[in-house]
This record gives sequence, C-alpha cells and structure tokens, in this order.
Amino acid sequence: MKYEVIYHEKVFGDIKQLKFSKEQLIKLKEKIEILAGNPYPKAIGGLGEPLSGDLKGLLKFRSQKNYRIIYKLEKNKYTMKILIIGLRKDFLVYNDIKNRL
Repeated sequence: MKYEVIYHEKVFGDIKQLKFSKEQLIKLKEKIEILAGNPYPKAIGGLGEPLSGDLKGLLKFRSQKNYRIIYKLEKNKYTMKILIIGLRKDFLVYNDIKNRL
C-alpha cells in the first residue's frame, strides 16, 4: 500500500535553499513517490534506513548523491511525514533535523 506523503512546514524552504535545478526537482519528486510505495526499513524489504541515537524512530533515504530525506512513518495512518531534505555534507541534515522534532 502506498503511503500518503505529508511535508513538515519547513521542507519547501529546504528545497528552495538547496537551489535545485528543474531536473533535480523532477528527480526528487520521483524519488519521493518511489519511497512512498515502500517506506519501510531495508531490513524488512523497504527502501529506508533507520537512524539511531537521538534520531531513533526516524528513517533516511538517499536522494541523488549528496542529499538525504529524513522522514517518520505513521503506520496506523499510512502516512509518511517528510521532516527535512538536506545535504549530507558534514552531517548538516542530521544536526538540522533536531530543531524540528
């Protein structure tokens, strides 16, 4: 079953700040659609990777080479909430996500 995608209110600002080209935006949208079809952790056949430590309960997905999508599943509602889209470089995205929890 495909999950409904919900976005944190700051995600569109993330995308704007990253200054994606039109092609990159199309790829990002395609990746999110693919992820929504199987957002579970890889350990059980999904596409996401569980985070640990302070971010336990969240999942990440690699979009393009250097970008990460961090999201949370609400299995009982079949929703996938994208919390942040950002650069993996210097772990920026992992530090920034802590301000949104």
